[in-house]
Amino acid sequence: MALARLEIQFNARDGTTLRGWFYPQDNKSPCVIMTHGLGGVRHLWLPAFADRFHDAGYNVLLYDNRNWGDSDGLPRQESNPPLQQADYYDAFNFASTFSNVDASRIVYWGTSFSGGNVLHAAAVDKRIKAAIVQCPAVSGETRSLSFKDRIPSLLNNRIYPAGTQPERIPLIADGMEAAQIGAPNVMFPGVHAYRHVRESYDCGAVWENSLTTQTQVNMLLFEGQAMIHRISPTPLLMVIPGNDVLVTTSSQLAAYGKAREPKQMLYLDGAGHFDIYTGEWFERNITTQLEFLKRHVGQPENV
Repeated sequence: MALARLEIQFNARDGTTLRGWFYPQDNKSPCVIMTHGLGGVRHLWLPAFADRFHDAGYNVLLYDNRNWGDSDGLPRQESNPPLQQADYYDAFNFASTFSNVDASRIVYWGTSFSGGNVLHAAAVDKRIKAAIVQCPAVSGETRSLSFKDRIPSLLNNRIYPAGTQPERIPLIADGMEAAQIGAPNVMFPGVHAYRHVRESYDCGAVWENSLTTQTQVNMLLFEGQAMIHRISPTPLLMVIPGNDVLVTTSSQLAAYGKAREPKQMLYLDGAGHFDIYTGEWFERNITTQLEFLKRHVGQPENV
């Protein structure tokens, strides 16, 4: 039987406290470990996935990445992929302390930037039973093309005086008009991102429309496609939107081609990067994810 969601916290290896929710089952069951993408927090979109996993009989551990949301860590609003990837290992160790979690059936789940983190983490951590990634960031080289002209200045400005805040850029444009004309120096330009990420303002979390410019430097070595072949023999599900212009569909398809069996693709023809979180696209997405879990992780005993 599914129980009420719990507030939790646990420490990463370096002592950083990560906070989130644990969705427990009454009986010993598999567990899905989840976290959000670049610039996100756990409150936005992800509870819908966690609720469906939970209703299907799975425990769920959903947490904010370090430096984001309710989790500790500095600089705020900065993503550091190697640290976030290693945090999955610590989340695994924490989840396995619950008596109702079957540690032999734990799944890593990631979306967009955290999808890329899962490609790295699942390639290393063979304790997990399966991995699910959707619209994953697969290449720092590909993603950095949008800010390639700024890379020299980003490298020149890595140090900031004590007592000052690191330089930041907006995640999305500050209004629809700016989104329509393609405001410069915005991480997620365009109307599609603005319309969807704007919902973060009202998601009930600690969130702001910015990330540090050094996050862009950190992204340069973020190369999930270089690790994806090492996930095998762990089963991998990759959800690919057919009209993704943020993390290009072509780059995701190329990465999937490098993965080894067992693997499965859900190709959502016509869907944009943010479409797969809501509505009809979400229903098709979550249905396939649940079928994948049932096949590779097993049906929870309490269902």
